[in-house]
Amino acid sequence: MRFSCISLFITHSLLYLPMLLCAVAIGQEQDLPASTTPLSAQQTILLPDADYDLMLVGGGLATCSSMSKKSCSDQTQFSKLAKTSNAYLIHPTTVQLFSGAELFTAERASLQQQLVTLFNNLTEVQGKLLTESQLIEQWRSFQATEVLPSSGEELWQQLSDRELNAVLDFLEVPTLSADGKYRLTEQVDLAETTDFESAELYRQFVQLATKKAQAKGRQQAKVLVVTASSRDPFAAVDFYLDAFRQAGAAAQWLPLTAALQHAITDKNCVALPQYLANIHGSYRREQIYADLFNLKQQLCKQGSSAIVAMIADADGIFFNGGDQSLTYQALRHNDGSASAELLAILEAVKQKRLLVGGTSAGTAVMSGSQFFTINTPRHAVPMISNGDSYHALQYGAKAAIAPWPGCRKEQRCPDDMSERQLTYTATGGLGLFPLGILDTHFAERGRQARLLVLQQASQTKLAFGIDEATALLVDLSMQAEGTVQLKASGAAEVYISELLPESSPAQLLANTYSMSAGDTVIWQQGNITLIPTEDKTKLVNSAEPLQSKSPLFSRDYYRSLSHSLCLSNFNAATVSEPPYLIRVSKVDSCYQSADSKLSAKQRLRIITEQ
Repeated sequence: MRFSCISLFITHSLLYLPMLLCAVAIGQEQDLPASTTPLSAQQTILLPDADYDLMLVGGGLATCSSMSKKSCSDQTQFSKLAKTSNAYLIHPTTVQLFSGAELFTAERASLQQQLVTLFNNLTEVQGKLLTESQLIEQWRSFQATEVLPSSGEELWQQLSDRELNAVLDFLEVPTLSADGKYRLTEQVDLAETTDFESAELYRQFVQLATKKAQAKGRQQAKVLVVTASSRDPFAAVDFYLDAFRQAGAAAQWLPLTAALQHAITDKNCVALPQYLANIHGSYRREQIYADLFNLKQQLCKQGSSAIVAMIADADGIFFNGGDQSLTYQALRHNDGSASAELLAILEAVKQKRLLVGGTSAGTAVMSGSQFFTINTPRHAVPMISNGDSYHALQYGAKAAIAPWPGCRKEQRCPDDMSERQLTYTATGGLGLFPLGILDTHFAERGRQARLLVLQQASQTKLAFGIDEATALLVDLSMQAEGTVQLKASGAAEVYISELLPESSPAQLLANTYSMSAGDTVIWQQGNITLIPTEDKTKLVNSAEPLQSKSPLFSRDYYRSLSHSLCLSNFNAATVSEPPYLIRVSKVDSCYQSADSKLSAKQRLRIITEQ
């Protein structure tokens, strides 16, 4: 076994400065030591070269495609068979299908019939193929009449997300080539993607999977793409297949979804459209994506053994974004037990034969301590499923099924929960990442507080927040010995929150670690050590002004304050947002690379004022 020598520099120094008053109040943290110790403690740990098992992306991969040209360079060109948008048709046939479908609750059935009247009165576009934007423009600009007292805009505003998606599904038609022989497919161009780091993450996943392939004696990685997190699990198939093929893999779609799992379990593959409708809220996919639906139905008839065989032969498997609860249902049974497919993935990971990746929901679903016994925690590691920071601070966390987007409009939010209620699955997700809770789109959506609230509620020591276009690489090779190597990759940061024993619901308290591309974290016997890349230098005190925006847990405002604190000569910042007092303080020195990427250890305290 090859070993690499990693020097760990552990600092205990802390500088205190007089309290200042400004737009952001500056002050010292009372729980930190008053003395300072020079940066001199050093120890050496020998670890094997990393052989990563997981690549967990925070979402937000801005990728050039024929359906998303805003991420493409000016010279990008796609073939005539490229799909550029979904197609919709207002026609007596599609309107009649929509009219006869049971999509709305009895209390809202009149809304469905008003929409039927509206579509029948859009005479100028009857029988014409429309893009989604064209359809919505015609719909919302419709003016009220004697026949239909409500305007198109009023009807639009009344719809929940669930209802709107159902309406669009029933008006959608297949996108076909001019001769009608081929279904148009979304095409990707990684080389012309303007967001270089997003494109590079696809390539990195394939490179890591290729190492698994080479250990088996083949040169090209076999990558399975799973779109189980999507409401419409067919819509992103072409995108991911093209992206991973351009990155160098032999990519194949694995049509494993919650609908497929239920159909196999119930031995009722004929009812796949009904499972898609009832579980995913996805309609008429067998007509819109006939070729992909046939693949799904064939695999259903072959059963779990065929899926397990595909997993056993793969070098990488990648889970898309959307709703992590759907992916959970695809790989676990109703009683929470692991499916044969999940056990096959776990076994391949333990044998170092398979790289598991995910983005957004495909990352969040990986958390859980069901399978790994490294310092078995006193409490199960939960899977986060919904919520934002301020709703979490106000209403706490609930171990419950997440309310669906738009449930307020339908007056069907479960247990009177807000659509933004922080919810979680107490027993965890798929259980492939045992160290702590996983969260995504992290800094961009200000999710630091929701993560800390869930840690406190579930007594989970560690939690990991991954920014967009950023990945956390995980090597579980030495997990049985109580050691895990982690590395950051990509555009932004991985944030680690370490719940402190003194934390309470009234005073949330955590040490936080921010790692950027190339930084390594060693988890050893429950302890975290952050190792910045060699090209980073320790920041010295500077006169940079300390800046903050409010509300702090919105957009990327918290990350901006954290960076500002690193660059300033202040020790701590206190932000008052009644009824909360939020304090961020330095614990160790910050480190910065030539391209301004930071590494930091800080402390976050959130006090609820009485």
